[in-house]
Amino acid sequence: MDAELDADEEALAGRRRKRGLIAMLLSLPFLGVMAFGVWFFLDARQTAREKTLVEQVTGAAFGCVASMRGDAPDPWGLERALEHMSRMERVTRDADDPRSSRERERFAGLAVDAARGCAELGSLMMQARAEAPHLYFAVPAKLAQPPVESEAERWFRRVLPKSRAEVTELTRQIRGMQEAINARRAGHELMPSALPIEGSGAESLARQIELTALPRDLERLTTEAWPLADGVLVLRRGSIARVLCDTRFINRASCYSDFVQAVSYAGELSPQRTLERPAGVSYWAAFAGAQDGTLWAVGADARDRGVVGRYPPGATTAETAPFSGPVDAAATMAEIIGGIAVFASDESVWVAAGGLTFAPAEHAPTRVVLEPEGGGPEAGVSVDGLGALSVFGSREDGFTARLSTPTGDVLMRLIDAHSRVRAVTALRGIRTGRAVAVLQRAADGPDAILLTTDLGRSWLFEDPE
Repeated sequence: MDAELDADEEALAGRRRKRGLIAMLLSLPFLGVMAFGVWFFLDARQTAREKTLVEQVTGAAFGCVASMRGDAPDPWGLERALEHMSRMERVTRDADDPRSSRERERFAGLAVDAARGCAELGSLMMQARAEAPHLYFAVPAKLAQPPVESEAERWFRRVLPKSRAEVTELTRQIRGMQEAINARRAGHELMPSALPIEGSGAESLARQIELTALPRDLERLTTEAWPLADGVLVLRRGSIARVLCDTRFINRASCYSDFVQAVSYAGELSPQRTLERPAGVSYWAAFAGAQDGTLWAVGADARDRGVVGRYPPGATTAETAPFSGPVDAAATMAEIIGGIAVFASDESVWVAAGGLTFAPAEHAPTRVVLEPEGGGPEAGVSVDGLGALSVFGSREDGFTARLSTPTGDVLMRLIDAHSRVRAVTALRGIRTGRAVAVLQRAADGPDAILLTTDLGRSWLFEDPE
């Protein structure tokens, strides 16, 4: 009896196991479908999240790179823009330098913009490392750390390149970031994106108008240029060798020979003329070009008595007359409204309303030709209604013109880095907007000038090849 019951229970258990096995086999496809559905949902959600992250990083990278360009104009490529901002960072380090106060204020505003522009990129990089560490965007280390908003300027100074080599390297890294971002975009079937690395258009450099070379035996060459209504009057001076000068003359200023040349605003040069110094004049201390093309001079005779001279347009000999004011190497001369003025070293002002007779004046008159008030071309010249034009840079950084107006600034690259130009030595303009910048070239070439007729909104450009 017990044996029969055990057999029945065993048969019943076998049927139960069979039914359970059948039920399990029947449920496996359902469970598989459910598991696949859960996996598909999670994968789709992760893919959608990664796609969103790629889009966000693309937008943040664009904003960061655009803000790193600072106030560089759109035609400039990123490398040139970083050179410009690197130079601005260097010249604004000294908070006590009054010459860079405007530049420091401008830099502080650009630093805030850059910090805001790169803050999201840094935050997204931290988020991507936590959520999708396999996504690689190749963000440069300098840009991957979120800036502290209260220390925007300090952050910007740390991030900006400090040398030409660093400019090149950061530009290379940003190009690598663009390639990595586009690789991630391609993996998520997104259109490629372009960061603001390349310039938006061709930009010509200013034409360097090379002046006629002076005789090779002259030393200590100097160049002055005055913008006129219809052209530029250029004066070039050169001294004989020092040994010969010390042997023949007591005053070294007597060793100079003077040459004058006219240049049109189309860049056409007239023949260079050698000026004759009158026999009664020991040396000329200063010159001034007048709008009618006359070249004025003030100097002294052998007894150190003052002399004024006037070279009419196209002439090589001067009319002279005695000058009652003190004259030495510190005296200067300038065209004023209504005549010519001599500014003596004792701070007295002498004015000629007509002819060659000068009389002392109580107040400094208004000058026709505008010059920077200290600081050279970087200090700039200002014209009411047009703006302020300045030229800054160096042989290592290249040279740039800035026109500052109430509606904004116009930046224009004039000369590339590592060119033959050593320095921009002078900048002069008149109220019509015509201006001239004097370039000191390398030793193997004569000086040159740059011309603009609209106060730096445009320049006489290089002819296209």
